[in-house]
Amino acid sequence: MTWDWSYVLQILPDIMTGVWNTIVVTLASSAIALLGGLLLAIIESVSTTFGRSFVRFWLELFRGVPILVLLYIGFYVLPGLGLTLPAMPIGIGILGIVYAAYCSEVYRGSLITIPAELRDACVALHLSSYVTWRRVLVPLMVKRSVPALLNYVLGLFRETALLFAIGVPVLMGEAQIKAQLSFRYLEPFTLAGLIYIGMNLPFLYFLSRFKVKHA
Repeated sequence: MTWDWSYVLQILPDIMTGVWNTIVVTLASSAIALLGGLLLAIIESVSTTFGRSFVRFWLELFRGVPILVLLYIGFYVLPGLGLTLPAMPIGIGILGIVYAAYCSEVYRGSLITIPAELRDACVALHLSSYVTWRRVLVPLMVKRSVPALLNYVLGLFRETALLFAIGVPVLMGEAQIKAQLSFRYLEPFTLAGLIYIGMNLPFLYFLSRFKVKHA
């Protein structure tokens, strides 16, 4: 099979629609993952033994079940239980929740590295728990977690390709549709692969710059 530039120009608008949908899914899922992971780490830290066990159970559940299985459950099983949602919100929610579990572990690890003397100083200054978390602990947790969090956002971006399995028109989904309709697989999948690589580069650039800056 030879490369057909006319066919590439024909499918390019739909492929770019898939790129836009991929960006939307990545941004929305990342927001859920980063904020949800931070909230879970804080809840686990301040909860009782039972509360921590409950949080740990859900964290291990979402980290242990493959994302594709969760997507199928959300898309095919939930409607049978009376909860029907469009495919894109399901995909965004599941990717966000799964990666929130991973991000929570990153935040928790950074929290452990914060010296206990810093908390003692906050107590000595009569800072409330809310102020201590908002002005001291959370900023430090976020700053120390940035490199690992960027890696997870990059991983989440790649996982958006799985959403084509439930019909979300992400980049991989559009490439799959075009390939099946035309029986030409070289151009759609090659184009999708090159675009994925190109979209990866900004993540890698910012990650390398951050590592150099804070080395």
